[in-house]
Amino acid sequence: MNRFDRIREIYGSLDRRQRIAALTVLLGISGLTMIILGGGNENEQTEEIPQYSSEENVWTDYCGETERRLEGILAAIDGVGDVDVMITVSSSEEYIYAQAENTDESSKKLEYVTVRTDSGEEALLKKVNSPVITGVAVVCEGGRGDKVREEIYRTVTAVLGISPGRIYVAPME
Repeated sequence: MNRFDRIREIYGSLDRRQRIAALTVLLGISGLTMIILGGGNENEQTEEIPQYSSEENVWTDYCGETERRLEGILAAIDGVGDVDVMITVSSSEEYIYAQAENTDESSKKLEYVTVRTDSGEEALLKKVNSPVITGVAVVCEGGRGDKVREEIYRTVTAVLGISPGRIYVAPME
């Protein structure tokens, strides 16, 4: 029995949840490997122009802007050197619309509050919840030093308000 047959046998014995978990771990590892190994052309400079053609682009740009700002903060720490940051989120932006409660003797109804605009009636936006940050990967030149790693953990925790367990720091090659 060769290795591939053994892998198929093990994979076949897993239930659906275990298969999904195994595939998620493999995709995560391969993604981190591509981040670490894929340097590209460092001399090439391109300017990104944000495009807000859909709601998804808005929250993607939110993550990108947060990553860039965090890279700037971390690069200013003594010993960090060149740094790349990747942020993962659990959801996109959430829009909360104003609602009015209409009650009578037998029922209670919630209706969206609408306002008249030039283009017709629209629901009144009450607030926008930003995406929830679930993890941060930091790859930097000084990532091998314990002192530098501790400073990175403290900074990311303070800036983003996430626990140190959701932060991964790796040295850059």
